[in-house]
Amino acid sequence: MSKLKILIFNWRCWLNPKAGGAEVYIHEIAKRWVKTGHEVTLFTSEFPGCAKEETMDGIKIIRAGGKYSVYWKAMKYYKNNFKHNFDVILEAINTIPFFTPTYASEPQVSLIFQITGEVFYKVFPKPVAISARYIEPLIYKKFYKENIALVLSKSVKDELVKIGFKPDHVFVAEPGIDYEYYSLGEKTEYPSILYLNRIVPYKNVDHLIKAFKIVKYKVPDAKLHIVGCRGTAYESKLRKLAKKLGILDSIEFHGFLSGAPKREFLQKAWVHVLPSTKEGWGISVLEAASCGTPTVAYNVTGLRDSVKDKITGILVPFNDIEALATAITKILTNKQLRIQLSKNARKWALQFSWERTAKIALNAIKNAI
Repeated sequence: MSKLKILIFNWRCWLNPKAGGAEVYIHEIAKRWVKTGHEVTLFTSEFPGCAKEETMDGIKIIRAGGKYSVYWKAMKYYKNNFKHNFDVILEAINTIPFFTPTYASEPQVSLIFQITGEVFYKVFPKPVAISARYIEPLIYKKFYKENIALVLSKSVKDELVKIGFKPDHVFVAEPGIDYEYYSLGEKTEYPSILYLNRIVPYKNVDHLIKAFKIVKYKVPDAKLHIVGCRGTAYESKLRKLAKKLGILDSIEFHGFLSGAPKREFLQKAWVHVLPSTKEGWGISVLEAASCGTPTVAYNVTGLRDSVKDKITGILVPFNDIEALATAITKILTNKQLRIQLSKNARKWALQFSWERTAKIALNAIKNAI
């Protein structure tokens, strides 16, 4: 197939201070498509200090609107500028869809990171959450189930198939990892626990802090490092919780980190913990694994794919804080287990590359055209 002109809609770009794994994923596959001769344009939201338009890694970035207005701005910009100028549209869905099937005529691929589901209860008041959880599958059925879909894990694919998507229309392209960059390193001398992700309620960082209180009884010299965007109301609640539990002195909030400082935390930690309600996959799990750091996580969508239970980490029942604490303690206190999980995690990470991910994702796009 000749060079393709690919238009991507996503609510944020990877340069946004609030960017997460979804934005990393899009950046990594898009820049590889550019390298193989395709033309990629990303329409996304603005953030303080950003350029309205710029080109990075060969990807043309156009920004308009904010967290919520980006959706109608996208429709307006499409009608005035994009219509009939692209071969295919990749719509990234992060809870709120762009509803491109209602106004765009080009072939489309839906990049669905996760079905929001029970996460709504962590974001909205209960009456709103109940309505949102009921409406979400109806939206997918009405507007998206005939589209080619791209997902990051088998468990997300299973959820889409239950909604009504055709199994052969759903392509699984797990995230990749630069395993030469995310390499093995020296561990801290003290027992160290790492949380490295966005600090938002559905990630259940409060569960980790409560579990850490229990861990401290058996591992009194343990320390918890929390790496993620600072200054949120949720972070303030976490600090108050830690102070109330009497463990604030053993917890460090480092704010958002990238590059070498981020890698150093991944390398030095004895265990990485991600107690999310659900994930599309959990890129930080793979980054930690590549650095030889096992993960403790809840046995939920996405994380049950990225963490191989009792091989590269430990999965525990959702919402079971005692089990979370027990798993963390087990890894911190059992050196032989920790070394074996570390070796397995590194070996597991070596199976994944962004080249592989980009190739599968491009194949999904070609199937839509």
